[in-house]
Amino acid sequence: MKNIFDMMMEIINDTGKGIKGYIKSQLILMAITFIIISIGLLIIEIPWAILIALIIAILDILPVVGSGLVMVPWSIVNFIKGDIDTGIYLAILYVVLTILRQIIEPKIVGDQIGVRPLYTFIATILGSLILGPVGVVVGPMIVVIISSIYRVKKKWDDRD
Repeated sequence: MKNIFDMMMEIINDTGKGIKGYIKSQLILMAITFIIISIGLLIIEIPWAILIALIIAILDILPVVGSGLVMVPWSIVNFIKGDIDTGIYLAILYVVLTILRQIIEPKIVGDQIGVRPLYTFIATILGSLILGPVGVVVGPMIVVIISSIYRVKKKWDDRD
């Protein structure tokens, strides 16, 4: 019975490390978002660029909507106001940010939680398809738990 308890504790500890890694990965992605948005807004000479970039980076942690919650309406408002250039620049900045995030997010999250980027990517997609925006977070967490169980079980089997 002690062996099962020890194994469960090891799984819980390993899962905890994975969850901490997930939080760390989100902070890294938030910092990258902040840098990209700051540079973009400074280039197009938006007043308060750094503060706006910080707000967008914080909102970017929200699954699915993220930075688009600010960038899309902001771009549309500029088009409506007749400031076509700013509207286009903001739309381009949003597209660039979205593409970069789609490319780097699975790698960063995978590295931080100890799971291959492909598995993280698949878990994120499946999670969002099954559970919606919440699934973007839940999917990788399920992979962390499964991965922890697998690693600990393998380690314990190798001991025997």
